[in-house]
Amino acid sequence: MALSMTGCGEGIASAGGNTCRVELRGVNGKQFKLTVRAREGLSGLESRIEAAVRQRIRRGSVQLTLDMSGPAAATGRRLDLSQLAAYLDDLEAFCSARNMPLPQSAEGLLGLPGTVVDAVPDPGLTENAWPLVSQALDAALDRHDQMRRAEGANLAADMRAVCREIASLADGIRARVPEVVAAYRDRLFERVTKLLADRGTTVGEADIAREVVLVADRTDIAEELVRLASHVDQFDRLLAEDSPGRSLDFLAQELGREANTIASKSLDVQIAHAVVEVKTRIERLREQAQNIE
Repeated sequence: MALSMTGCGEGIASAGGNTCRVELRGVNGKQFKLTVRAREGLSGLESRIEAAVRQRIRRGSVQLTLDMSGPAAATGRRLDLSQLAAYLDDLEAFCSARNMPLPQSAEGLLGLPGTVVDAVPDPGLTENAWPLVSQALDAALDRHDQMRRAEGANLAADMRAVCREIASLADGIRARVPEVVAAYRDRLFERVTKLLADRGTTVGEADIAREVVLVADRTDIAEELVRLASHVDQFDRLLAEDSPGRSLDFLAQELGREANTIASKSLDVQIAHAVVEVKTRIERLREQAQNIE
C-alpha cells in the first residue's frame, strides 16, 4: 500500500550496560536523502546505517539522530597533554620573567588551539557497537513505518474520494456534449433564418448540418474524456502499490493536461465550469501525491 513520506520513530536498545537511542524523522522529498547526526566515534557506522534505512525508505528526506551511552560510547575528545604542558611552561616562564604570580588554574588554557583534540576512534569499539545500533535502528524504522502506513492509508482514502469526484464530473461533461451540439444547431438555424428572412430565402437542413458537423469536430472532447477516465482508474490502482509517488505525480500532470485540452475545445459555459472543478481536484491530487513515497 502507499506510504507517506512523513513520519517519526524512536528505537532504544540496551545490553551490557550500554544503551543506544535512534530517532528518525522523515519529510517530503523528491529523492532519498539521509542526514545522520551521530555521537563522536560512531561516524564509521554511517554507511551501514544508510544501507539499512534504504531498504525500508525509498523516497524523502530523513534525519537520523544516534546516541550511545555506557562503556561502548566513545569519548570523542581528549586533552593533548604535551601541548598543554608546553603552554604551561611558556606561561610559567612569562610569569617568572615579570615577577608575576602563576595562575592556580589551567582552565584558561583549554580554549587555546591544539589543547583539546579529537580522540582517535577505536575500530573495535565501533564494530562492537553495531549490533546494538542495528537493534535500535530496526525498532525506530518499525515505528516510523507504522506512522507512515497510517498516514498513507488516510491519504489514499482521500485521493480515491477525489478520483471518484473527477469521474463523476467527467460523466456530467460527457452527458452535456450532445446537448451542446443540439443547442448550437438550434441557435445557428434561428440566426441564419432571421438573416435570410428579409431576402425571401431559406436555408436548407443539409447546410446547417454541415456547419454543425464542422463545429462538433473542432470541439470534440471524446478522446480527452477517455484518457481522463483512464488516468483516474490508473491513479486509483497505483494507490495499492508500493512507492507509487513518482508515478502518481506524473499522472496528476497528465490529468491536468487533459483537463486543459477539454477547456480549450469546449464552447459551453457549463462544461467550462465543470472543468474548473475538475482542475481544482486534480491540483489536490497533485499536492497529495507529493506526500506519497
